[in-house]
Amino acid sequence: MRILHTADWHLGKMVNDFSMLEGQSYYLNALIETLKTKEIDAIIMAGDLYDRSLPPKEAVALANTILTRMIKELQVPVFVIAGNHDSNERVEYGSLLLADSQLYIEGTVKKETRKISLNGTNFYLLPFADHVFIRELLQDDSIKNIEDATRMQIEAIKATMDPDEVNILIAHGYIIDYAQDTSETSDSERPLSIGTAEYVNVHLFDDFDYVALGHLHKAQKVSSDKVRYSGSILKYSKSETAHKKQVSIVTIDKSGVAIEPLYIKPLRDMRIVRGTFAECMKGQSDDYLFFELEDTEYVMDAMNQLRLRYPQAMGLEYVTQRQAETVSLQHNQEDLQRATLPELFKDFYEQYRNLELDEEAFKVVSDAFAAVERDE
Repeated sequence: MRILHTADWHLGKMVNDFSMLEGQSYYLNALIETLKTKEIDAIIMAGDLYDRSLPPKEAVALANTILTRMIKELQVPVFVIAGNHDSNERVEYGSLLLADSQLYIEGTVKKETRKISLNGTNFYLLPFADHVFIRELLQDDSIKNIEDATRMQIEAIKATMDPDEVNILIAHGYIIDYAQDTSETSDSERPLSIGTAEYVNVHLFDDFDYVALGHLHKAQKVSSDKVRYSGSILKYSKSETAHKKQVSIVTIDKSGVAIEPLYIKPLRDMRIVRGTFAECMKGQSDDYLFFELEDTEYVMDAMNQLRLRYPQAMGLEYVTQRQAETVSLQHNQEDLQRATLPELFKDFYEQYRNLELDEEAFKVVSDAFAAVERDE
C-alpha cells in the first residue's frame, strides 16, 4: 500500500501579520495535481488542519475545497485527525456523514480508538487531547501526564490488534527516543504542556507497522522510518527557513516501509537575508524575508525602505546590536561604589554597542556628567 503522509497544514495561519492562506491554497492545489501522476491508495493529515480553534471562514472554505478535491479527483480515502491547534469538536462536525465518501475525520478522543480497515490495512485515528481530558474519559487517576494517557490508549488498541495485518497509527504529539533524542522543533509549534511532561516515548509504538505523526514542523524520523513526522507543508517561522519542506509517500507492507519524499515548490519561499542595509537595497524579491542587518548604526525607517523592494519583508534585526545585548554588565556592589558615573557609562556603551568609546567621546561624556552635578 502507498500512502501520502501529510500534517500541520495550519490553514489560516498568520506569520508576522502576513496571511499564509494564499500560499497554502497554492501548495495544496499543486499537491493534488502532482498526486494525479502518482499511484497512492490513501492520504493522511496527522493533525493541525487549522492554525487555531476558531479558524477564519476563508480557512474553513479552503479546507472544504481541498478535501473535496482529494476525495472526488484522486478517489482515495482521506484520514484527518485533530491536532493541538484544532478545536476537536468543530473538526469532527459532520464526520459520520462524510465517512460515506471515505473522508474519515476524527476530532475527539473516544474510549475506543476509531479503526478504519482498507484492503487489509488498519488505520487507527488518535486525535490530540490533553491528559486531563483522557484521565476523565477513562476514569483512571493513575494518568499523570501525556505519556501515561498515550500508554493507556495504545494498550487498549493492542488488546484487539491483529499483528499479522498492517497496522498504522495516526497521531499528533511530541514523540521522542529517550535514549537518543535528535528531534528538531521550531518556534511556530505550540507547547503541549509545561516542561517535559509533553514527551512520549517512541517505544510505546513498537507494535505498529507505521506511525504517521504531526506536530513537529521539520520532516524527520523518530528512531526509525517506522515512526515519522511529515512536517508542516510550508515554513511558518524564521526558525524554519532552513527546512526543506516535503510530504512523504510511504510504501508499506509487513516486510517494512519505504519513504519517498515529495517536494512541492511553494508560491513564496521564506528566507533570511544578511548584510548591510546598502547591500540589501541592491536586491529585490517577492519571498518572505527576515533581514539581519550588519550595520553598526541604526538606519532610519529601514523596514519601510526595504519593503519598497521586498514587499513581503517579515522582520528586521541588527545582528551587531543583538550580539552586544547578549553580553551582560558584571558589576558587584564594590565596583559600583568605586567606579565613576562616566566610567560606568563607558562600560555600558562598549558592551551594548560593541564599540570602543574613544578618549574624545569619553571627555564629552565626563563633561556632561560634571555639568549635571554642578547644576544640582
